Amino acid sequence: MSYHEEKSFSIPAIHSFVPEQWKPWIMIFIVIIFQFSGGVYLATANEMVGATALMQEDILMAGYASLIGMSLTFTLMLRLKMRFTSKFSLLTCAIVLILCNLIAISTHNIAILVATCFVAGVFRMWATFECNSTIQLWLTPNRDMSVFFCFIFLLVQGCIVLSGITNMYIALFSNWHYMHWFIIGSLFFVMLLVIFLFNNKRIMKPFPLYGIDWLGAFIWGLLLLLINFILLYGNHYDWWDSPHIRTATLFLVVL
Repeated sequence: MSYHEEKSFSIPAIHSFVPEQWKPWIMIFIVIIFQFSGGVYLATANEMVGATALMQEDILMAGYASLIGMSLTFTLMLRLKMRFTSKFSLLTCAIVLILCNLIAISTHNIAILVATCFVAGVFRMWATFECNSTIQLWLTPNRDMSVFFCFIFLLVQGCIVLSGITNMYIALFSNWHYMHWFIIGSLFFVMLLVIFLFNNKRIMKPFPLYGIDWLGAFIWGLLLLLINFILLYGNHYDWWDSPHIRTATLFLVVL
């Protein structure tokens, strides 16, 4: 008998008709799909530049906005985990990411694209945390963070590499749009899994969301986006000879 079986690990959020030994692997499959998803895919940035008439800096700005959204959301994850059920969280994240992918392939407006990628990063991180926190005790029953973070590192780095390879091959044999359609189809499959295999069972009372420093999160997000803008567009606009860079720097100093 394995160590995990001795500890009787269980995931109450998944219906009892699903074998217990399958449940953690279902969560791992779901988190891999969410890790593959996003607003833009930087592995095919050149193809997007040619197809949308945007600059390389525009695509990078959108891609890094997704990372900024992920970093800000991490501070709220525990509150969201204690407020919503796994079923609600995963369905919400899948729906929002599907919409973000649809917007990303249909807009040529850089402001909309950056905002979409920022939102995609927020919900991608929410879904990732929901899955990983659910299987934490399966990975390390003693809550050994050195083991858990090894898994996180392997998951994130592995998905970055595999996502880039998948993206390039799909773009090579078709075009960059099909990566988005592949992710949309995968997220629809995740939604079906969640609808049929998950329940809304709670293990604790819902935790209220009031008391969150939304203003602080907004300021930090804007601060990081301004730094991102200055560093990416500085060379293109000739740094502080440009009114765009001077304005962004002024806002950065004020914040």
